[in-house]
Formats: sequence, C-alpha cells, structure tokens
Amino acid sequence: MTTSDILTLAPASSYLAANAIAKGQLFPRNKLNPILSQQIYAVYFILNKINTLDPTNPALYPCAQYLWELMGRYGVAAQGITGNGGSVPSPTTPTQNIFPFYITSADFESDGVSYNNPNIVGVNLELFPNQLNQQFWYAGQGFFVYTSTGIQITYAGFDANTQDWTIRIDQIFSSGGGSAPATDSELLINTTDSLLINTTDSLLITA
Repeated sequence: MTTSDILTLAPASSYLAANAIAKGQLFPRNKLNPILSQQIYAVYFILNKINTLDPTNPALYPCAQYLWELMGRYGVAAQGITGNGGSVPSPTTPTQNIFPFYITSADFESDGVSYNNPNIVGVNLELFPNQLNQQFWYAGQGFFVYTSTGIQITYAGFDANTQDWTIRIDQIFSSGGGSAPATDSELLINTTDSLLINTTDSLLITA
C-alpha cells in the first residue's frame, strides 16, 4: 500500500473499528482495545499533516506502514467503502445511529465554542480531540457542557475561530463518563431575556 492509499483508507477504517467496538465484536476472545479507533485516527491526523507540509519526507513511508498495520482488518474492509483509493465520502447523518462522527472548527458557531446539533441533544457524550493525544473529554469536568441545542466547549483557550480542531464525538452509556445531559427548562422573564434552569441547578442566562 502506498502512503496515499493508506491515508485515504484511514478515516473509514477508524469508523469501522469504532463500530466493532460499539458492538462488542472487537477481539471477541481477547482483551478489548477500546481506543483502537482513536489510535488510528490520531496517527492518521498527524501523518496527513506531515504529508501535506512535506510530501517528500523520508519518514512518511515507514510511518504509513505502521498505520496500515494498526488499521489491520479495518483497513482492508475500508477498501470496499472508499473504492480502494477513492475519496472517503463526507459523513452523513443516519436516521438511527450517528455515532461516532467527527466535527472540525468549521462546524462551530460564530462564538467559536458552541456546536449545535439536534441529534446530540439529550445524549450522554464523550469527546476525543485529535490535537490532545489520548485525552477524552467528559461533560462537567472543565471540557464542555451540554446546552439546549448541543454542546459548548469550556476547555481553557479553546477557540474554533482561530484554531484548527478535529473532534470525534461518541455516545456513552455508563455514568462513569461525567454527568448525564441536563434537561433545560426555560422561564421567560421579559421579551428579550430568558433564564434557563437545568437539572443540575445551573443558571444559564441568555439575552
């Protein structure tokens, strides 16, 4: 496999690995590797940037071969999705399960910290920013909070308007990954201001 082929297949293989993990089919007789999908995408993200900046870099080929080994069976399966070297189609929103999916800085609102998506409202989430290797973000831990329209990043210094971010969004089903999404109730104070009180007794005032 060429470096270009591997870089083309990596995003799809990351998605396939995530599906296998979610279904409990990854390493059925051995220890589960719950972060294989993130590992694939993290290596791809860095390698793709190097390839863009310096496509003649001699370190690209051996690193790409390492990525191919990491992709394993999911790299082979991804060939059927991408057409063995074609472009990876843009993610679409299925009617049932949209997770996992990726967002970039371009998907944020004009404030640079808010991401609105009706499909994630009321869903317990974990975020994996590719710029921060091996670090998961959970709600209520200084990384992000749920809003009535999606999520808002609270990580110090985060600004999608001036920074290049790629963030993977997953659904989680246990309570160990932070607080469950708050359900907002709106109390109208006047015609221009509103007061939001959620289940964690937090006050969100919007004008």
